Amino acid sequence: MAEGGLKLRWADLAIAAFLGLITLIANVTGMPYVLFPELGALGWVIFSDRRHPWACSPALLMLTPFLAGLQGLWITRHLAYGPAAVLLNVGLTLLLIAALRSPIVPALSAGLLPLALGIHTWTYPFSILIGTGGLALVIALRARLAQGPAPAEGPEAPSPALWRLRGSIQPLPPLRDWLLPFGLFLLGGLLLVRLIGSPLVLFPPLLVIAFETVVHRLHCPWRGRSLSVWLVANGSAVVGLALVRGLGVGPAAAFLAVLATLALLKLARLPFPPALGLALLPFVIPHPPLTYPLFTMAGSLWLLVVVALQEVLAGPGAGGGTGSGTGSGAAAPSAEPRPA
Repeated sequence: MAEGGLKLRWADLAIAAFLGLITLIANVTGMPYVLFPELGALGWVIFSDRRHPWACSPALLMLTPFLAGLQGLWITRHLAYGPAAVLLNVGLTLLLIAALRSPIVPALSAGLLPLALGIHTWTYPFSILIGTGGLALVIALRARLAQGPAPAEGPEAPSPALWRLRGSIQPLPPLRDWLLPFGLFLLGGLLLVRLIGSPLVLFPPLLVIAFETVVHRLHCPWRGRSLSVWLVANGSAVVGLALVRGLGVGPAAAFLAVLATLALLKLARLPFPPALGLALLPFVIPHPPLTYPLFTMAGSLWLLVVVALQEVLAGPGAGGGTGSGTGSGAAAPSAEPRPA
């Protein structure tokens, strides 16, 4: 049967329930950053595909965001938000990912979040550890309960869209291939922050999106679908803000935010896990402003401009710009769903 429509998989309900539980823990403990926004992307992929590199690296899943959050907190406590602090923050997180050979790219968001929100409490990195530790526990329990190798097909096999995400996890390419466009993205984003007046223009999940789109351009599963990415990303931001405004920061709101975002992804047939980070970010912003979706629109639009410039400079035949994908076999999404 072909996958299509808004049919929910068990993994969709599982990650929604998991994040509802995480939100409850955050409220009970008084540690709001237990609900680390990137838990949405990490959890959806881990619950959906046990062979994905994120699901095969429980130690790095816990260690990488924790260390990134630790250095991000230290920078926030010693430097004011600005180009020097942001570039140092991002640079140190990239060095950390490279040194650990970690596939956990969402650690970029963990590093930037303290700067973006002005977090100064030392509980922040340990709060992250609670959520990622919960996902690591899921990985360990699943491995213990598994009977034989993971099925290639069947009800527990990942969706066609998530198959493409496996190939998106690649070693860091040479600096000469991505430093200029990624640096341009960061500098332009910082200029927009100054002009518009909010660090949320360079919102933390945008770093993850930019890294995958610009740095891993030949393997990014959503590259070539710029309009869909922009619409789904900002639609997710609206959903998250509306639920926080309407229901408050609670388990029910988090559960619904995840399901609504996954519905947008299914409608667009788009393998784009970072959208969950945009939906969950309002849950950790103190008194999230109504202008939050406008900030995400501005930041994500700037990224699309950088991506277009990168394609022009790369020239025809360089790959990655048409949505066809090359290299690792991580083809970009097609209009037709793959039969399950």
